[in-house]
Amino acid sequence: MTGSRRFSSTRPHQPTGATGSTRHRPGWADKQAAVAQLRRLTSEGRPLGIHVKAVAAKWGVSPRAVYTWLNDARLADGTSKPQRERFEPTVEHLTVVAQEQNMHSAHKLLVKAGLVDCSYETFARAMRERANPTLVAAALEGYTGLVNNRAYLSWTPPHRNHTWHLDHTIMDLWVWPSHKHASPIKPQVTVVADGYSSLLHAIPWKTHVNGDMVAAALVEFGTERDYFGVTIGGQPEQVVCDNAAQHFGPSMREGVQRLGWILAPTAAYSSWQNGVAERALGLLNQRLANRAPGATKAGKIRTGASRHAAKLPKDIKPEEILGWSVFSDLLQDTVNEINTTILMEKHGRTRLGSFGADPTELRHLDPVEYRTSLMTSGDLTYMWTKNGLNFDGNFYFGTSLEYGRRYRIRYLPTNRDFIEVFSLDGEWICQATRADRMTRDQIAPFMAERAEIEKEFQAIEKGVIHFRQQMAAASHAGVTYGHEDATYDGSEDRAAFVNRHDSQPVEPEPRSLAEMAVSEDAPKPKEQNAKSHRKGAGRPPAPRVPATPPATKDDAARQATARLAAKYGSALPPQEATAPGPRRSTDASARPVDSSRASEAPTHDEEEHQ
Repeated sequence: MTGSRRFSSTRPHQPTGATGSTRHRPGWADKQAAVAQLRRLTSEGRPLGIHVKAVAAKWGVSPRAVYTWLNDARLADGTSKPQRERFEPTVEHLTVVAQEQNMHSAHKLLVKAGLVDCSYETFARAMRERANPTLVAAALEGYTGLVNNRAYLSWTPPHRNHTWHLDHTIMDLWVWPSHKHASPIKPQVTVVADGYSSLLHAIPWKTHVNGDMVAAALVEFGTERDYFGVTIGGQPEQVVCDNAAQHFGPSMREGVQRLGWILAPTAAYSSWQNGVAERALGLLNQRLANRAPGATKAGKIRTGASRHAAKLPKDIKPEEILGWSVFSDLLQDTVNEINTTILMEKHGRTRLGSFGADPTELRHLDPVEYRTSLMTSGDLTYMWTKNGLNFDGNFYFGTSLEYGRRYRIRYLPTNRDFIEVFSLDGEWICQATRADRMTRDQIAPFMAERAEIEKEFQAIEKGVIHFRQQMAAASHAGVTYGHEDATYDGSEDRAAFVNRHDSQPVEPEPRSLAEMAVSEDAPKPKEQNAKSHRKGAGRPPAPRVPATPPATKDDAARQATARLAAKYGSALPPQEATAPGPRRSTDASARPVDSSRASEAPTHDEEEHQ
């Protein structure tokens, strides 16, 4: 074993002698007894050669060694065994072994440094027999050698949902994810197992597992549901997992802490501490992957490729392996088979039977807790359209969602019957259900909300129609919303004056000589046609009460009509049709001019009116 890194745990057997006895190393007392026996056989103190050979054969040594014993005075005098300091391995010696990774070269370095004065055989024997095997393995193999060569206390959870075991693996088979993909993948599977009953739950993934997926897997396992007549789910006291990065992401860590669970990672290279999940993954590979088309570890051909799939993914055809939906169904069937058919030695029942027989109360997750703590979320936002929320190729409908607005969602990875909808600020809004999975009880609130919106629309529609009717009535009556228009500053008085002027001729007031002189020098106004109307000078028309009030029952319209009637009198009666010819206009600016007065200059009042 010169130069070897390892030691045999058993001592090598020495060849047997002529007598058939097993050779072993004689001790100090054995040597003293042999010397005393030989001295008794001769009076001169020198035994015969035949006696020496017999003793040598008895102890499995050479005759020369026996003569050496006879020449040692300490053996003849009966002196006790001398106390010789033997070599004992220390941490310094093991450090040199760890550096050299070879026992022979480590012994040479130690001898050269003066730290060891024994032979290599003695050094190797001391390392093998007196050094701590755990430390020797740790020196040669590192931490892996340490954890694989020490004892651990075994522990069994006292009841169901006390400890959950979580782990992931890449299945040993190829699967075609969808018709959109150009190459197959090896699916990843997350398993969550109850430590007490070993009840198993598996979730397949198309991509690498991240913290959101791990959190969603825990939510699915803890969701209350009926499983072959047994109510399962609940919350654990602790979750055992390895030291993978996805187990300590923000969503995973914060969600577990918010729910009050204990995250218990295993020691590095200590897979047996998570043995429940490790065995579950082995069962899935054994019962599903190794029996399915596209298996990679179910035998090889002469070229080294799997007998069930091509060596390179690009050479694999879709018709040679499973599709994703078929693989998912087979995975669930395998999980059901493991949970319901395999008897467990520790309970004498199946996994599902052991879980259901335990009387420990189940603490189920509150919907608000799991939707805000552990459900999978994404960075994408989704718009509410007339078809609902389009997510993963399905349309989802819920209440309190507004058309054209964008929302964030949270969802379970393998159950897409519903999603939780949140605002962009993270506030929960509703639970949206897939359109083809909605029940009557879920459709009723949606239809009621839509009917309420339509009712509000009808109120808006009636309101705007009444508003337009009020505007029309106000435009005819010269008021708006029952109040007089402020743009008619003094127009009522001027309108009354014009009406009196039209009905009674008014003599012009006498003017001074200076004014007459100025008027004679000024150019004469052109005579107007009797049938022409005088153009207004920018003043608004006189308000008139409409002949027929608007047909409305609105209070504002009635109030406006009453105010106009009180100020200007009752409504004008409808005028009868007359023959064509000159007629008076209700507009003072369009009043016909008397032909006899057409050549006269306008009076002071007319100038003021114009």
